[in-house]
Amino acid sequence: MSTGGGRKERGSTGLWVRNAFVWAALLALLLLSLLLAYVPMGSITVASGVAIAAIKSALVLAFFMELIRSRALVRLAALAGLVFVGVMFALTLAEVLTRTGKI
Repeated sequence: MSTGGGRKERGSTGLWVRNAFVWAALLALLLLSLLLAYVPMGSITVASGVAIAAIKSALVLAFFMELIRSRALVRLAALAGLVFVGVMFALTLAEVLTRTGKI
């Protein structure tokens, strides 16, 4: 009777289609990272793996977690988590670089 229900269904279908495309992109990036892991490229291999991982995490954050359309407080919380992970990586790197003896 009301037209609101039909719009909701079309929006739901569009959401499924969008998520299917994002999922396919994530699978393609997974296969690309798998293939690049076996190609001998020297130090570029690690850099390409990190770049692909950053793209995959950006897709997940933007589309599955819907951070683009979320409120500022939710985005701030996500940014705080990212900063915390960065600090943990920096501290781990500092500890590894300052080791003097063999393990």
